[in-house]
Amino acid sequence: MSFRKFALAATLVAGLQVAGSSAQQISSQCQASLASIVTNSDASCLNAQALVGLFIASGSGSNTSVVPTVNTWLTGLCSRPACSNSTLATVVQQVASGCQSDLGQLGLSNVDAGELTSLVQQAYPTVREVACLGDTSNNNALCVTETLNNLEPYVGTLSTSGIESLASAIAGGSVPNVPQNVTCTDCTKAAYGILQSKYGDLLSSSYASSVSSTCGASFVDGAQPASVTQLATASTASASASNNAAMGMLSAPLGLAPLAGLAASSLLAVSSAFYMLA
Repeated sequence: MSFRKFALAATLVAGLQVAGSSAQQISSQCQASLASIVTNSDASCLNAQALVGLFIASGSGSNTSVVPTVNTWLTGLCSRPACSNSTLATVVQQVASGCQSDLGQLGLSNVDAGELTSLVQQAYPTVREVACLGDTSNNNALCVTETLNNLEPYVGTLSTSGIESLASAIAGGSVPNVPQNVTCTDCTKAAYGILQSKYGDLLSSSYASSVSSTCGASFVDGAQPASVTQLATASTASASASNNAAMGMLSAPLGLAPLAGLAASSLLAVSSAFYMLA
């Protein structure tokens, strides 16, 4: 997978999060295409039902942390069978066709649905593997939840607006000062090891060297920390030929904001920690 393609997928998620800060900013056609995610059995592997509360919070301007919602969502997602390639293909096709104008506003009007489907199918197992890491030294708490909780004292409350502000600050080159005991944990080492093994060609040697100098050579040795375990269910869900599946990784029943925000925040928990190492 080339860096250009990987960046395209990342831009899609991040862009939809920004554009989806309120349901009113999403076209009615896109909302209609995505609305079936909660009740659609094929896409239940994404556990999007757990994200409804975030839509209410984002719409009301609440400053409440999304961490408990992230925890509930990922706990349910990890306990369910993984999505099949067939399900992922169906939901990607739906978002590509139903949200064409919305993607165009993000400068992604020429995205090839087939290429995007392939990217999602390639990335999904790794994203799920990282999202479902657990810390056995902390009652099997999800590593994503643990990392988000550890980050909040240094970056502020991770509300929907807080996440957007943090993402904008990092994108602008302003990296919060976070201590090593937050960024260089067994959880982040395990996540880094997975990403390094799957997408090592995307990590420059200078970046790996910077991470090593910050967290130590053992952080990048690829060894799985004894205190970190995989909580994801090993089975894969079957998929029917349903035509009303929605793009769970990028959508929600009442608009794009909830699920896009959670996906972005969960990935931000890992990617921000790595970025702060450099």
